[in-house]
Amino acid sequence: MSMRFTTILLIAIICLGGLQTAVEMDPSSPATVFLIPCSEYYTTHEPISIDSDQDFVDNGFSGNGSLNSPYIIEGLNITSSIFMGSAISVRDTYAHFVIRDCYILSAYIGILVVDAASGTGSIENNTCLSSSGDGGGISVGMDNCTISRNRCMNWGQGIHLNDASRCLISSNNISDSTYQGINIRYSDNNTISGNRILNSSQHGLLFVGTSSFNVAYNNTFIENGNVAMYNIDGERTGNLISQGYDEGSNNVWHDIETETGNLWSDYSGNGSYAIDGPANNVDLYPIKYQPFQDNSDTIITIILIASISALAVILVLIGYRRLNK
Repeated sequence: MSMRFTTILLIAIICLGGLQTAVEMDPSSPATVFLIPCSEYYTTHEPISIDSDQDFVDNGFSGNGSLNSPYIIEGLNITSSIFMGSAISVRDTYAHFVIRDCYILSAYIGILVVDAASGTGSIENNTCLSSSGDGGGISVGMDNCTISRNRCMNWGQGIHLNDASRCLISSNNISDSTYQGINIRYSDNNTISGNRILNSSQHGLLFVGTSSFNVAYNNTFIENGNVAMYNIDGERTGNLISQGYDEGSNNVWHDIETETGNLWSDYSGNGSYAIDGPANNVDLYPIKYQPFQDNSDTIITIILIASISALAVILVLIGYRRLNK
């Protein structure tokens, strides 16, 4: 077998292996499959601590910190085993920045952003895994932040917002949280949409404290609430009946314009969906989750993509062999 033929064969195998990350559909759909990228695809890096705009420069990250050319932290494989530590932390900055496409394994916090200037931060398409089942996957305390298309698995809380306003939390996949899926604390006017929240020990999404005027819609809640009683901050307890919790004010669990609610795996299909907590809130337009139909659609999609890719590889190899006869 010639060297050129061997090279083409290796490329074909890599292309087929790329299916692991290629099949990622709309997270707003319960049919979504999130496949975890292999850590080998990333560049190994030590934990990152940014405490000023100059730290972006000193660490050699691309960009200049402007709106059109933000500093970019991307493509890194970071492991942190420090208690109360984080794999990536950004504090007290004014420059624009993006954290994207990173693979994180941490014992306490995956990505931490605190006291950055309003509207300067974006956290996109990261895989955050917990090695302890504690802490938070993505923890944010800044205004106008975008948190989208991330995967957070096995944390105490998948995404944690504290004293943050006008943030967008969208199209994330949160699974196997040992406490809660998405925790919105003392935060106002945030939008939570298109997220898939699966198998949290307690609630999938909750609004805590004085959180107000937040909107949650088109999220998919699957089998959250695997305990009989909820416990909020060790102070407020009650029977866990719903996958959502609300103790704030004027929070809305549907899109007002389209009258679109959320998908709930325990919704009976009749009437509104009650939300736990003293706010006595409801999802006025809940959607019944249909797991069996969605799973079959997902399997068909994966098989179709794999078949087309395999056929393309075979045709390339046949054509190459004919040209070299």
